[in-house]
Amino acid sequence: MLFQVVGINHKTASLKIRTQVGLTPSLVVQAYQRVNELNGQQGIVILSTCNRSEIYVAGNVGYSAIVDWWGRIAGVARREFSDGLFWYSDTKAFEHLFQVTSGLDSMILGETQILGQVKAAYELSQEWSATGSLHRLFLTALRVGKRAHSETHISHNALSMGYAVVELGRKVFGDLSRTQAVVIGAGEMGTLVARHLASANVGHLIIVNRTSARAQLLAESLHGSHASLDQLPQVMPSADIVVAATHAPHLLVTKQFMKRAIKGKTEHLRFLFDLSVPRNFDPEIVRLGSGIFLYDIDDVHDVVSANLHQRQKEAAKVENIIQEEIVSLRKDLAVSEVGPVIRQLREKAETIRQKELDKALNRLSHLSAADKQVVAETTRLILNKFLNDAMVGMRAWASDKDKEQYIQAVRELFQLDEVKGCVNTSTAAQVVQSEQ
Repeated sequence: MLFQVVGINHKTASLKIRTQVGLTPSLVVQAYQRVNELNGQQGIVILSTCNRSEIYVAGNVGYSAIVDWWGRIAGVARREFSDGLFWYSDTKAFEHLFQVTSGLDSMILGETQILGQVKAAYELSQEWSATGSLHRLFLTALRVGKRAHSETHISHNALSMGYAVVELGRKVFGDLSRTQAVVIGAGEMGTLVARHLASANVGHLIIVNRTSARAQLLAESLHGSHASLDQLPQVMPSADIVVAATHAPHLLVTKQFMKRAIKGKTEHLRFLFDLSVPRNFDPEIVRLGSGIFLYDIDDVHDVVSANLHQRQKEAAKVENIIQEEIVSLRKDLAVSEVGPVIRQLREKAETIRQKELDKALNRLSHLSAADKQVVAETTRLILNKFLNDAMVGMRAWASDKDKEQYIQAVRELFQLDEVKGCVNTSTAAQVVQSEQ
């Protein structure tokens, strides 16, 4: 059976193209409603996030058929987005999905959100009874993601300026719920930092901005408070963490300003982050007391770069997990191909045994119930012993490149019916295990 993925992501296409053909929640529903248009498919899972849209398909379906179907669902001509697509099959498709769930294929290396998104996509496919032969693949993919984040440090350490501020703050203050943080600036960077601080449960968050209305809007969305730039001297004395992220062309906090603001409380621990270019904090303010620490944008960037280097080192460990799981998955899938014919052969033999046993017992009506049980058990043991060698040999076909020919020969020899529809790989594996 062919396993493949056709997709588009942040690496292969621009945001404009990704938006044009992105499979929104409503389009995903339409896709599952029209899944029968993909002739030959035996399982489909659709993964759609802000950075990627991917269609995983099991069965004898051509690449062109999948792309044309996608275009019809999205209402976009194939020529408008096909150049931005990628396509992988079998082992490469497994590897890609495992890299996705472990965060290796994300814009932010090692991020964890994608694992939940893959799980949601898998569960939605199940709700539509569309997963079919992809069950085993996605169960393995979810396990890979969990292993990557629990057995390595791929998701440890901050890779954004905002989170780096939180990380450094936690190293100093520990529980941020007992701290007060001031963010100067409500632009893109200031908003990002403020959101990270709020998600870290900082005790009190104050947004300071030249435009009071904008500061108020951001503060209310984060359950904090706001102040105008003129009120900065009043909020500075009790601040533990202060972040400046503005476009002001001059220093907002001079040495003299800071001296008046802290009012002699030079031992109070204050961590200041100047993420502005040009600077908003005068570097000389650190001379006011041993409790004042100042980081500029280059310092924070160095932390992010060091963290990225650490994650990149962990990525090699994640790749080892992926390769290990691919080997295991291929074995499971190989067993799943042999499993149905083993089950069919056993079921046919058991049907014949039961039918002939009933005939014999009808002619032996004088036997007691205990004697009849002995006869029935004897026929069962004879059948099992007769089939045992065949079952062992057939299970060994799982890793044989010619197993399909062997399976077809057994079906023809014993006149077994073809397996109809999709076979759940986990069920097939259980059948084989129960016969061992």
